[in-house]
Amino acid sequence: MQPVALRTARLVLDLPVEGDVARVAEYCTDPLFEEYLTTPWPYTEAHARGFLTEYVPSAWSSGGELTWALRAEQGGPLLGVISLRTDAREVGYWLGSEHRGSAYMTEALLAVCEWAFAELPGTETVTWRANAGNVGSAMVARAAGFRSTTTPETTVPGRDGADLVGWSGERGATPDADAYESWAPLLGGAA
Repeated sequence: MQPVALRTARLVLDLPVEGDVARVAEYCTDPLFEEYLTTPWPYTEAHARGFLTEYVPSAWSSGGELTWALRAEQGGPLLGVISLRTDAREVGYWLGSEHRGSAYMTEALLAVCEWAFAELPGTETVTWRANAGNVGSAMVARAAGFRSTTTPETTVPGRDGADLVGWSGERGATPDADAYESWAPLLGGAA
């Protein structure tokens, strides 16, 4: 599959490239990444280079995982990354700390979901999972119309391969009317 660029009102979602190595390496040293993501820890420039020059192009080529860079303008600096694992129609994402609270990731997630429903045959739902306690990621999923599907059995893979307690959600092409309320047990009244 060839990389596809997406545009939103404020963002360009395009292919993350080798020129993004320094930003990826910087962002992925955030202590939240150690707690909530499966990226290598400690994270180095070598990890970022391998991700950008080997993993991302190979995954696009095979169609197995489609990864976009978030940018405020064409050719602009990397703000974050969003991926869609096509076999499970599962999204994953992260945003550089100085860009959190901007609603950029919700905007990007909506664009990726819209693209998946329109362009990936057989897409009926898009799923999301995160480590339990990742409130920021859950708030993005909630804002993008995902319904919480979390049960006591929900898990996510950990960095070492062991399953961890997780949270999950899903959405169809049109969010369920009560999707927002489904998050109350996890997020309470979090804005």
